[in-house]
Amino acid sequence: MSEQAPTPSHRLSGPAVLASPLVSELLGLRVVAILATHEPDDAVHAVPVWFARDGDALLIGTGGGSRKVANLRRDPRASVTLHDSRPGFEVCGVCLIGAAEVVEGEAGAALVRVVHARYLAPGAGDLGDVRAFMDSDDVAVRFRPQRAFTWDERDSAATRALAGTNLAYGLEPTSPRGYGVRPGTVSQ
Repeated sequence: MSEQAPTPSHRLSGPAVLASPLVSELLGLRVVAILATHEPDDAVHAVPVWFARDGDALLIGTGGGSRKVANLRRDPRASVTLHDSRPGFEVCGVCLIGAAEVVEGEAGAALVRVVHARYLAPGAGDLGDVRAFMDSDDVAVRFRPQRAFTWDERDSAATRALAGTNLAYGLEPTSPRGYGVRPGTVSQ
């Protein structure tokens, strides 16, 4: 029986961050990211966000009065975590560490539209409640990663050992809410 510890995370900095195949793969997925900012007492405030890649930056749409924006106005340090996790050890991800700026006005509104277009189909804004929610995102955050660390256990010995067995419990979604893709279905 072989003994294998988890694969060590990889540290990246500068241009190597966005050049990483794993980082590029994760940035290309339509997943929810976690944005972490610093509270006035230096506690971490971490929240789920939609994002879009824009060259060497990630764009995030949000409300100008949000806690994350207040934190970034005071301290631009931030991190963004992306991951794709499956049952057992089949996990991979990246924690991007860098600085963010708040973009307001028409320039910010244009960036917010880029983010919304990545997650909502044309016509979604025609629904009143959806339009109101979209309009609450009145500023953009432009996050530029400077360094990162990644993890990838998708091809580890432990992941391969669990493949095809029923020995890893499935991750549990919250209850279906009557919209979008339901658990167990395939989206296109």
